[in-house]
Amino acid sequence: MKQLTVLKLGGSAITDKSRKLTPDLVTIHRSADQIAKYKRLMILLHGGGSFAHPFAKRGNLAKGFKDRSQFKALDETELYLDQLSRIIQVALLQRNVGFVPFRPMSYMETSQGNLSRAFLDPITDALRLGLVPLSHGDVVMDSKIGFSIVSADQLASLFALKLKASNVLFGSDVDGIYSADPKRSKTAQLVKEVNKKNYRQIRAALRKSPLGDVTGGMLAKFSQAVILAKNGCESYIFNLRREGMLEALLSGKSQGLECTRFETWRRPRVN
Repeated sequence: MKQLTVLKLGGSAITDKSRKLTPDLVTIHRSADQIAKYKRLMILLHGGGSFAHPFAKRGNLAKGFKDRSQFKALDETELYLDQLSRIIQVALLQRNVGFVPFRPMSYMETSQGNLSRAFLDPITDALRLGLVPLSHGDVVMDSKIGFSIVSADQLASLFALKLKASNVLFGSDVDGIYSADPKRSKTAQLVKEVNKKNYRQIRAALRKSPLGDVTGGMLAKFSQAVILAKNGCESYIFNLRREGMLEALLSGKSQGLECTRFETWRRPRVN
């Protein structure tokens, strides 16, 4: 789809993950400012952060249905994810951004935790009207294990490949991919570019780090970005909390930015 950008607002950036149900309103509203200025097609995604991960982890929802005792955690996850989404919706509404929310549980299904079916026609229809489809990582029904979790990073990759996006922007609470966990190591170095030659080495380093949350943390994000690169779609992992970063990337001014760019394995897609 011509000049389509997929933007993911990371849960670590738009919430305080150390405190349940605590949004980062400054980051949310600053991001909404830039989204309102963007005049091309966009799909907007967000992670769950402290509105989802504590409850999904407590109920072990990523492993599927075990017994009815998980239902409370499932209900809490859905309820609080909806609350976070509504906070973002209010920020968009205040800036006259035309958006339409889509809950993944209603348009996709997994099998053994792997995406098996997704009905994207309504999302495509919304884009044709110039609306911004808004979705998020979610618990979804699973034909084999009852339910599983689909992350917003997985959604970003799915939408980008199915709808032929120009690029994908993964907003996080750190500047990008590092040689070690920057929150634990003072010697961690930012990796400015991931490409066909160095991605295996970087992946090996990430595998030594803690996963971080129920959706796999930075390793999962890295894996989705590599899938995009192999299919000719450029992506960036950047610090959404760093003022001016989102604005620069949406403007195509990535040169010299403190972020991680995933170089495409093959010729970039032509829209």
